[in-house]
Amino acid sequence: MCLAIPIKVLELKNNKAIVDYMGEKREVDSQLVKDIEIGDYAIISNGFLIKKVSAKEAEEIFNIIKGA
Repeated sequence: MCLAIPIKVLELKNNKAIVDYMGEKREVDSQLVKDIEIGDYAIISNGFLIKKVSAKEAEEIFNIIKGA
C-alpha cells in the first residue's frame, strides 16, 4: 500500500523538485504537475508529484496522518 503525503516545494530544476517531506529534503519527479511553483504544496506518491493542493488542505491531511 502506498500513502500519498503532502509536501512543500523548496526548489525546482528541470523535471525535478526538491521538497520538504515531513522534515526531510527529497528529490521527486515534478513533470506530472505543470503549474507547480516554489512554495506550493502538493501530494506525492511513489516519488512523483501527483496533485497541487492548498496549504489548508495539506495541513488537514497532516492532522489526519498524525492522528492515525
